[in-house]
Amino acid sequence: MLSHFSEMLMKEMDEKLKNGEQIILFQNRRGYTPYWTCEVCSNSPKCVNCDVHLTYHKHSNTLTCHYCGYGTPPIGTCSSCGSNRIVMMGFGTEKIEDELRTLFPNHIIKRLDLDTTRSKNAYEEILEDFDNQRIHILVGTQMITKGLDFDNVGLVGVLDADNLLKRPDFRANERAFQLFSQVAGRAGRKGKQGRVIIQTTDPENWVLGLIQKHDYTSFFNHELIERRNYYYPPFFKLIHITLKHKEENKLLTASVELTGLLQDVFKERVMGPEKPTISRINNYFLRQIYLKYEKEVSDKTIKETVANLLNKFYEKPVNKSVKVVVDVDPI
Repeated sequence: MLSHFSEMLMKEMDEKLKNGEQIILFQNRRGYTPYWTCEVCSNSPKCVNCDVHLTYHKHSNTLTCHYCGYGTPPIGTCSSCGSNRIVMMGFGTEKIEDELRTLFPNHIIKRLDLDTTRSKNAYEEILEDFDNQRIHILVGTQMITKGLDFDNVGLVGVLDADNLLKRPDFRANERAFQLFSQVAGRAGRKGKQGRVIIQTTDPENWVLGLIQKHDYTSFFNHELIERRNYYYPPFFKLIHITLKHKEENKLLTASVELTGLLQDVFKERVMGPEKPTISRINNYFLRQIYLKYEKEVSDKTIKETVANLLNKFYEKPVNKSVKVVVDVDPI
């Protein structure tokens, strides 16, 4: 590896640029680095409002929360142990753009993500410059994966496939297959053959193998078996219930109570309450409950039953301060 680029990717980028072709690099994280950490005690700066690590943005020189917008200047010493051995971990689109400018100083590199497209017309201007070949390498998030058609793109690189493949979500493989296939389609448009390189620590992953073969049918059949065996859509319907409160103990008590009310009716179809991966956002603690039910059951009946149980839950004055969000068929 040279920085975050494999030897194969570096060789291909160098060759495509010499041939006058353009390059698209996909990284599904914006910012410079996803988090900072202390080498001594492993402590990382976190948002004061959310249970997430702060992402470093070099352009603004701030540590920022991507959920609530909280920002703070970079730290010089660890708040836990006082050490000054703070290191940056991981990489986002901003860091990739920065490193490419060092590796290819004679070429124009631009970034397409939420940070670079906040101003009016910025999105269209970047795409127009790339279409007119005024940009040689375009680095971006999901914004670059869909609906774009450029004649001169000879190489597409996916820099961190594991970030999508290893998410704790039953749709993770589906979304990875979709995104990687879409971004791969940006190379070799209009009859010209292109090259796609996917970087991963798990090259034997079955999803990547099927993407490489463009074998959607095998992927579809494999996923159907998994969904059927574990009672997920499209064979079962899914309702996601999120409870929110600023006091964690009250939230825990309320979530257990609501789960009990649901289980009295729906039995083993209820899962939870669970602590989500991000358990606090904007000073609200979160708990989640999942309800799975057979497709044959009337949606109207299920929704009415859940609504009645929520009314019963809110009959207790202590529960009135708990926010409940019901998401039917969550995406």
